[in-house]
Amino acid sequence: MKLIDFHTHCFADELADRALEVMFNGLGILPSFDGRLKNLIKLMDAAEVDISVILPVATKPSQVQPINDWVAEIKNPRIITFGAMHRDFPEPEKELDRMEEMGIRGIKFQPNFQGFRPDDARMYPIYEAMEGRFIALFHSGDELQTFPHQLSPPEAMANVHGLYPKLTMVLAHMGGYQMWDEVETWLLGRDVYFDVSCCLPDELPDSRFVDLIRAQGAERILFGSDAPCCNPTDQFQRIMSLPLTDEEKELIFWKNAARLLEMDDSTVTP
Repeated sequence: MKLIDFHTHCFADELADRALEVMFNGLGILPSFDGRLKNLIKLMDAAEVDISVILPVATKPSQVQPINDWVAEIKNPRIITFGAMHRDFPEPEKELDRMEEMGIRGIKFQPNFQGFRPDDARMYPIYEAMEGRFIALFHSGDELQTFPHQLSPPEAMANVHGLYPKLTMVLAHMGGYQMWDEVETWLLGRDVYFDVSCCLPDELPDSRFVDLIRAQGAERILFGSDAPCCNPTDQFQRIMSLPLTDEEKELIFWKNAARLLEMDDSTVTP
């Protein structure tokens, strides 16, 4: 079975220890790897992941260009790198042009950590400039550690899609972590993708997980682990255990991602 992990996080070696300290502070869970690229590759080997998509996040405008420079330097056929953007970055259109020239395929937005709602009007020029050029992958829903002021609800994602229907949107955590009632209300049936990262059995039972996949359509579901927060082996085994057809699993594990990333089937070798 070919496998593309559409949701992973990695950091420059000198920043990895501090980044994981911030990410896992107070969570009481162990990371699946240490945040460094070489050890993401080792994790991929152990989980038999063919290709991983790295999703960096800029929590302030000054981080945007250094992050994009770093990901552009990664030259590994098993790694696809998204880039970073921030609501307050000056002249985002110029940086988007530069990112496109560097071969960056998408941008990760983390509203809760970047301090904006996705339907904030200040984001509209960025979305407009991204349409038809970049994939927009959003953290959607709550966090592993509940935030007092939720900035990334499914309703906001629906508002963005309504305004920018040509923007290719991927919504993490089955459309909204721990907010799946709202996902059913606002997002099911829209032409947006969900990834399955961090959908744990004690939070999203198998029966409801399958119902959400079928309601949205397996052709709009992407495998993702959210490593180092979760382990791709565990996520793979969870999907394999669900009562889905082989065709649905193939779509989720690699075909949908390959289509979104405009990859030829032969590029993903089992």
